[in-house]
Amino acid sequence: MDISHIKELEFIRHLNEQQIILLYNTSETLKFNAGDKVITAGDQDPYEYYLLAGELVLKEAGNTLNAVKSIHANSHDGLKCITRTKPRAYDVYAQTNAALLRVELEHLKSLLRDAPGDNYEVRKVLREDQPEEKQLFFDIYTDLRNNKLSLPSLPDVALRIRQLIAEGTNNAKTIAQAINSDAAIATKLIKAANSPLFRGTKEFESTSQAIVRLGMTTTQQLVTSFTLREVFKAKNPAIKKRMDILWAHGIEIAAISSILAKHIPGLNPEQGLLAGLLHEIGAVPVLMYAEQYEGIANDPVQLEHAISGLSSEIGGVILKRWSFSDEIITVTQYARQWDREHEGPPDYCDLVIVAQLHAAMGKQPTEDDKTALPSLEQCPAFHKLSNHGKLTPEKSLTILAEAKEQIEETKQLLGT
Repeated sequence: MDISHIKELEFIRHLNEQQIILLYNTSETLKFNAGDKVITAGDQDPYEYYLLAGELVLKEAGNTLNAVKSIHANSHDGLKCITRTKPRAYDVYAQTNAALLRVELEHLKSLLRDAPGDNYEVRKVLREDQPEEKQLFFDIYTDLRNNKLSLPSLPDVALRIRQLIAEGTNNAKTIAQAINSDAAIATKLIKAANSPLFRGTKEFESTSQAIVRLGMTTTQQLVTSFTLREVFKAKNPAIKKRMDILWAHGIEIAAISSILAKHIPGLNPEQGLLAGLLHEIGAVPVLMYAEQYEGIANDPVQLEHAISGLSSEIGGVILKRWSFSDEIITVTQYARQWDREHEGPPDYCDLVIVAQLHAAMGKQPTEDDKTALPSLEQCPAFHKLSNHGKLTPEKSLTILAEAKEQIEETKQLLGT
């Protein structure tokens, strides 16, 4: 049998020339006469079988009369492995004289791990004997390593505003034209400009007037915040529910971060708002991938374990792709690191850490948080904020109590 005959076979086609030669010469070619049994239902042998020549028939175990399926060499099905499931689902007979290539599965997998390129079909066979949770980790880390991770995209209007401002555009009418392409975002921006959050004394009706009041930087931050809701979407009901919880939590942390930032020199409330919304953005791709795994999607424990294990690293990858600043990228990477310490003044990661501790007060802790959440006095981030902004636990709670209406207004602005 010429080696060229096996270059199009399932899985083998992903190997390079040298790997194919090695596999071919370490595998066995089996020949059968018409009527011979090739594979027995229930077998758990460590091989993959490929049809090189002839015709096979697959039959239910013990049924020697009726064929479930026929396979001809070089047909679409003939390029695939024969009855891949273990234990074997069917009895397989040679319908005509036939030749099969018997490949040791573990040897094939070892070659596929070093195969050039990347392919979902290859990844599937490499991880198929692993539990679903490990399969999910395998898929995400493989895509991450190969720079092929499926990431959410920042909505177009947010990208356009960021681009215009990055190019030096400071004309309110030009920015307003871009924002007005999304009526819902334009309405929210005007509502924000007229809200007590920005202490407006005159009510504006146009987007350009709102931009003048807010300024370019705040406008950009708010537009990004308003559009982020579109990122937290899913079709699977269980995943959609978790996305909604994730978004609601982000709104709460964003609102608290914005209020606290007003009392910390050097921190901007709108940047704090954005940091709060983005602090768990890395969970979005994890949930997107989890939609492919029914067992994980419908198992809250497995789902939370996947999020906690992967979201911090992935969050940084997303925000780098979206061209966010290092200070916001740091938030996604370390916002759940309660003992985080660093040199210099407080940053937005400190702010979001403290906002999360405030949000957790008076709530029933989750299983993950029962032993993980420190008190404010035990948290280095709070000490960083208190040293810089003269906060105490009592003062910070007073600030939040007095700002309750502003927090609710912020939630309303972002919530729909």
